[in-house]
Amino acid sequence: MKIAMIIPPFRYGADPSQWITVPPQGYGGIQWVAATLIDGLLETGCEVLLLGAPGSPPRSGLTVSTAIERDEIRTAIDSFGPAVVHDHSNLAALPLDGQWPVVSTHHLNGVPASLENGVYVSAAQRLKAGSETAPVIRLPVNPERCLFQEEKDDYLLFMGRVSAHKGAYEAAVFAHAANLPLKVAGPAWEPEYLDRMLADYPHTVDYIGEVGGHFRTELIAHAKAILVLSQTSGSPFGGRWAEPGATVVSEAAASGTPVIASNNGCLPEIVPSVGTILPSAPKITATTAKAAMDALPTAHEVLKAAVDQWGHLKIAQEYLTVYERAARGERWT
Repeated sequence: MKIAMIIPPFRYGADPSQWITVPPQGYGGIQWVAATLIDGLLETGCEVLLLGAPGSPPRSGLTVSTAIERDEIRTAIDSFGPAVVHDHSNLAALPLDGQWPVVSTHHLNGVPASLENGVYVSAAQRLKAGSETAPVIRLPVNPERCLFQEEKDDYLLFMGRVSAHKGAYEAAVFAHAANLPLKVAGPAWEPEYLDRMLADYPHTVDYIGEVGGHFRTELIAHAKAILVLSQTSGSPFGGRWAEPGATVVSEAAASGTPVIASNNGCLPEIVPSVGTILPSAPKITATTAKAAMDALPTAHEVLKAAVDQWGHLKIAQEYLTVYERAARGERWT
């Protein structure tokens, strides 16, 4: 099957000539999802046209387009002649002329621009979108893109946007209670928030900044646990934040790193097999931190759970089923 895949085009850093690639140079959840899904689709014999991420490394079966504007994207898709278009941009980059069957994966909170032929990455996300019957397909993980490490180092890890809705501050609180250092890796676009965390926990938090490549996989693989303590408040997007998919959960598990999470959004759906969920009400203390650490599964247990549930080939097959439905002219909301 031929699939045209559209990624929201975002600039990388201060250089106007560079775009966030697939896989991303650093922070980029959607780009990691696309890279891993493409892995699975190529292994099943599909051809993929990637749009919205110029500069991404091409490989056999994958064509990387330089198209960014809607008219350019339309021309590139016409030339490729796909069976289906898979949109990851919430229609932001998709030419809206109804010329091709479209499947849209929603990566955000709330109601998408269109409910038609939507795919959601968790039941919690689908509920917030107002859909009851659309497919739920989890975020994929490719163990070959991860580094499995059985023996862990004595640090905890927060990886993601350093923001209130992602729970970076709560991660610092937990690490302090657990008497373990916390490495914080990710962009800090709200400097006051970062400054408060560093001021309150100067001997706990080691802020590394945005990371990518081998350093990123090493950080994940060697952490004793990764903290995904998403909060309902503090979202810069407005409204209550419900974690939609949590890419880092599957990546950490495929590295043998267990997850300690809040019960926000999708996390109660995906974390119990690879880690532990913190109670929502109690204050984080040394006792609650120790109980959470003691309850964590082993590295081999979380790796097996990740591959069984979210392996890239399994997720690619689930998407192929949905692509075939769209290509036959089916419509759902």
